[in-house]
Amino acid sequence: MSKLTMRQQANLKSPIKDVNEQLNSVRSCFNLLHPLFSPGSRIVDHFSSRISFHSPSSSSDEDLYQHLQSLNLVFRSSQVNPNSAAVITDRGVKKTHVVTAAAHIWADNSVIKQLRVYSLNVTSIKAELMVIHTGLTPAMEIDGVHDITVITNSIAAVKKILESKVNPLQNMFIPLASAIKMFLSKDGRNKICFWYCPSKAEWPRHKLVDDQVKASSCIPTFPSKESHLFSRKKECDNILCEWQTYFTKSLKKGHYFLNFEDEKERVIKPTYAKGGSWLPVIGFTNSLCARFTCMTTGHAPIGEYRQRFFPHLPTSYPCGKAEVQTREHIVMECDRHNPSMRPCNTIINSFVYFLADNPEAFSFDNG
Repeated sequence: MSKLTMRQQANLKSPIKDVNEQLNSVRSCFNLLHPLFSPGSRIVDHFSSRISFHSPSSSSDEDLYQHLQSLNLVFRSSQVNPNSAAVITDRGVKKTHVVTAAAHIWADNSVIKQLRVYSLNVTSIKAELMVIHTGLTPAMEIDGVHDITVITNSIAAVKKILESKVNPLQNMFIPLASAIKMFLSKDGRNKICFWYCPSKAEWPRHKLVDDQVKASSCIPTFPSKESHLFSRKKECDNILCEWQTYFTKSLKKGHYFLNFEDEKERVIKPTYAKGGSWLPVIGFTNSLCARFTCMTTGHAPIGEYRQRFFPHLPTSYPCGKAEVQTREHIVMECDRHNPSMRPCNTIINSFVYFLADNPEAFSFDNG
């Protein structure tokens, strides 16, 4: 189709052309004047007491455990109540950019519906909306159901539906928001509770859906046009990949630059997301951030640096056990610093703890 001229495409009559136009048509993402987004007509303006969100109070394992215990109680309660249903959703993205959204609807301690849909070339937020829509819409259509518990790892996407901010994905929110508003308007007893359940928790019933998503396979039959947001995301990913490759191979970062690992023992690479790669870990105080930067780059008030740039200055260490005051000696050998906090690996947090416990290390006051 892409090789045909505009005139040839206009004159062409073919089912393939019809399918291509249907699948690949460009649709507007903005609908700022829709009543659902106008003050006084929004879902939160009328039903804020009948929609709730439940997430762990922090990311700690203890809080997650307490959250899952509460989730177990809520789920059991939903299964003994004849007017309740539980929707468990999950989604996955393959390397082919095919998104699989799956949902199980539970009632009376059994799965009464299993649903699965596929999409291609969509952003993560659109994929999350798709999986919520897949499970929640059929549940709201079940006769006699007034109380719906949605268990998902995509809870952030649902919260965006209730926001009044201008969002480029507003046209995507409208079908689900309209269905939620209709459900809540139908009966004063109707309510929806959203519970966060991360895949890593391996909560048994959520794992059933997660395993189904991972086992699914779908090969795109037709080419699919990329949305503007997906194109932006792909371009950002390509730029980020080039940046990381250049950073890894380039000598401009310096021969003395330390390469750290995160808690999962993955080499930390530069990124612009969530405050960057290093700042979220070291940005507790200006002093700590400055000393960590000096240590990482080797540009520090130590003998090793003076030997390279200021050879007329003293290079030995005050402890008297090193002819040249090196970074390795300060961190791993020097008796002036607390040996219990010495890093035993290249994980970034271990170096941060060392610096926090030894405020004179790599300081311009003490060297």
